Amino acid sequence: MGYTPPDLSQVLTNEQTMNSRLTTCRNDLRAILTKEEIGYTEGDAIIPLIRKLPVPQLNKIEVEMPQSFSTGSDLNVNVKTIDTNNDSMANVNVDLYRIYLDPQWNSTKGAYLGQVTTNSRGEASATIEMPQDKGWFYIQARSGNVVGGHFGGYCSECINAEDFSFSTWYSNLFSQHGVGSSSLLDIVDYDENEGYVDITIEKAHASAFSSSFAGIKLDSLGTFTKSQTNPMFAILEDTTNSNKTYWMGFGLAFNTDAWSTPILAAGAKFMYGDGSGEYGFRQAMDGIPDLGSNNNGTPQPAGNPRLFYAGGDWSFTACVYDEYASDPTEEYPSNIVRHGSYNWNMSYFGPSGNAKSSILFNFPDSSTYRTFRFYGAGVI
Repeated sequence: MGYTPPDLSQVLTNEQTMNSRLTTCRNDLRAILTKEEIGYTEGDAIIPLIRKLPVPQLNKIEVEMPQSFSTGSDLNVNVKTIDTNNDSMANVNVDLYRIYLDPQWNSTKGAYLGQVTTNSRGEASATIEMPQDKGWFYIQARSGNVVGGHFGGYCSECINAEDFSFSTWYSNLFSQHGVGSSSLLDIVDYDENEGYVDITIEKAHASAFSSSFAGIKLDSLGTFTKSQTNPMFAILEDTTNSNKTYWMGFGLAFNTDAWSTPILAAGAKFMYGDGSGEYGFRQAMDGIPDLGSNNNGTPQPAGNPRLFYAGGDWSFTACVYDEYASDPTEEYPSNIVRHGSYNWNMSYFGPSGNAKSSILFNFPDSSTYRTFRFYGAGVI
């Protein structure tokens, strides 16, 4: 067969195209190394430059639960791994643990739940069985020293954010007008697949608890009396920093007058900031509704979900639990941090009679704007 010589002009064009692309590649590599403050020489070719590139490392593990509370059914846990470039990271092995507080010894315990591996989108999921005993727990996702997690609860009765439709959520908000101003709550973000609802407190009067407040009715958790021993807990996140002192009451409220004048029968008051520039919350015990000023604990930063607990015994315990980042595999793991632990007699609170669960808010001025993220609540 005949021989056809190559088109030398095309060969030259292809060579020029390849050289142009190699030059662009080299310049891009140099730009990356310069941005990362990694040294190189002008004589470094492409392969040596590639070998100098930083390798993204695992930076963060996010844990989400579409439902945080259960009365016995399994719960789903979604894990997402993120690298130092804030991109999703694939093929990461993540160990899952359930952290809980041993009531007998008041010490932290950890149970291994298994391992998941993230897919090409940096995502993985698992199904979590409920523990043997009812109560709150913390799901920790760990890969090396990188840790994330989310609180959960095994309850007799519970409410998750997705249990209510948008309209029902509105019907469960209530506010009472103070003199010269108003209390107003609004829902600013609701997605049943995300497992939370964002509730914004736009205004509140500076007067006393009995005069002006707003809150969330949790009627479906049941009706109680002051003498009952039903511990309550909720997962809430304060998403707004502020240097003003606000408070949130959590517990049983007598819903006299169809929630127009509720009285907190048993619960805890949680302070947000201390009025002098410190952000975050302090736990505070008070002879509610007298609203004293006792508080406890270092102010904590906003922006992380925490467990709010109000015990229900003849003596009453109120506290806030932090996320758990310690290693649960140690023989004696570090105790989970809680803020505030007070005991006082239930006779301090309210009148006798029936009460229903609620979360109440009050704020120090009439132009307040603050958002709380509600994941769920339950009673044992």
